[in-house]
Amino acid sequence: MLFRGALLNGVRVDARVTDGRIAALIERAAGTPLQPLAGEDVVDGGMLTPPSAEPHVHLDATLLGARVPNRSGTLREGIANWASIRGTLTRVDVLERARTTLSWYLDRGTTRVRTHVDTGCPVAVEALLELRDDLRSATPGSHLAGMELAVVAFPQEGILRRPGLRAQWEDAVRLGCDAVGAIPHFERTTEEGWASVKMAFDLAEKYGRKLDFHCDETDDPASRNLEVVCAQAIDRGFGAERSGSHVVAGHCTAMHSYPNPYAAKVCELVAIAGVQVVANPLDNVVLQGRYDGYPRRRGITRVDELWRAGASVGIGHDSVMDPWYRLGTANLLDAAYMLIHVAQLTGEDEMARVFRTLHDENHRPFGAIPRLEIGSDTFLWYSAADEIEAIRTREKPRVFVTGHEVSG
Repeated sequence: MLFRGALLNGVRVDARVTDGRIAALIERAAGTPLQPLAGEDVVDGGMLTPPSAEPHVHLDATLLGARVPNRSGTLREGIANWASIRGTLTRVDVLERARTTLSWYLDRGTTRVRTHVDTGCPVAVEALLELRDDLRSATPGSHLAGMELAVVAFPQEGILRRPGLRAQWEDAVRLGCDAVGAIPHFERTTEEGWASVKMAFDLAEKYGRKLDFHCDETDDPASRNLEVVCAQAIDRGFGAERSGSHVVAGHCTAMHSYPNPYAAKVCELVAIAGVQVVANPLDNVVLQGRYDGYPRRRGITRVDELWRAGASVGIGHDSVMDPWYRLGTANLLDAAYMLIHVAQLTGEDEMARVFRTLHDENHRPFGAIPRLEIGSDTFLWYSAADEIEAIRTREKPRVFVTGHEVSG
């Protein structure tokens, strides 16, 4: 196959694929264009990118939204509805739903997925760890081959609200979860929330794990756990100099309501600490603001100000038809499209950066960011002429994984 004049990292290139790998790659402006070989499939224009990555989803609860409809649309009802059914889940049910959702992700070009799993559901913890290990040994060309799954030990109801929660949380980390999670804003008191952050760092240090917090997912401007996460990351040496983004803070929607001087301080602190904030616009635009009349807040973290401060920001889908959000598609372009609207990131450079985030900064929780070069065997091709058009249409790319084209 020969891709001619495709946009890659802002320049037009020719790329020849032989035996499933990129065998030649030249900039059109810098050399002689590649000429088609006999029998070669030629694709003109469009864009080539690395695969995308999903930094924040809940595969334990995926596809369960219709079983327990969230009639109020609130975060708290979603948590309560999930808690009401998690004890009925079976290993087979968890695996089937997770595999279905992963196939949707792969069909849209996502090959890395980080899932949170509620440590209050041991069945789901064990099932998703099993699935992670199965994917690691999948044969190239087989179903879901080439996908990477990382699992976060997430205590959905906190670790200090009642006896037994902390033990379940630690058990999940001990079983082999890739990252330690916490939900400090959901603990009983501000002080217990801060204590839970420190306990999460303690556990990560003990087992050599990464950290991924649900952090300040509220409209309350007094919810100030993110600064504690940043301070702990700095003091304990969990900064960006380590492999990938070692500490992730998801949601951070309270920042939307912070006083501006305090928000400026926190944005700077996030950048200094090397903590990556992951925005989840699809969920938060409907879950936040539920206590508001009109005008009603959007409830999205300050992506533009985090960017200006030099912080890393990822974009998560969060929910795929689960008790919190029924409309999920596992298409990260939908999340990117929503973020551009609700965060008012409609400048040309801003929209292009949102698109590139899916294939760049979204990979940081997993480690190295993939680059297309000679020898690459996993990549995407979009027919759109540029990043903005790809987001406008939210098209399905052609997906090439470990030398094989994935068909829907």
